[in-house]
Amino acid sequence: MALLEWVGPDDARMRAVCDLRHEVLMAPFGVPRDDAWGDDDPASHHLLAVEGERVVGYTRLIVHGEEAQIRHVAVAFDRQRTGIGRALIEEACREAVVRGVTRAHLNARLPAVPFYERLGFVVISNEPFPSGRTAQPHVRMERVLERGDP
Repeated sequence: MALLEWVGPDDARMRAVCDLRHEVLMAPFGVPRDDAWGDDDPASHHLLAVEGERVVGYTRLIVHGEEAQIRHVAVAFDRQRTGIGRALIEEACREAVVRGVTRAHLNARLPAVPFYERLGFVVISNEPFPSGRTAQPHVRMERVLERGDP
């Protein structure tokens, strides 16, 4: 299983994160590479999943008071369906609770909705909407967080 590690935006492995995000989140939809991810946002906290020297997963937790957004969940194609995505989301939710967050939200592509539902998120948007650089249909999902939540 991959090791999870919180890192700063200046961590050298963030270059590998840019590669992973593009490969998993953008390239399949024909979106050209653009590494303007806003990683230096002071409200952002970066979580890596690492196997040896390889970054195999990533997510970002953006904290604003008692609410947080989980963004850019990406797991290397050859490591999907191994529990890395679940581990990233559970750790992001744990960290959010530590930071005083009571509600987390994310925008999920439609095929990913069942995955997030298994992790306690519920769809709150009425209709799918195009999101981000890909303009793929997404829905907004939320999860209420409580102490002791994974």
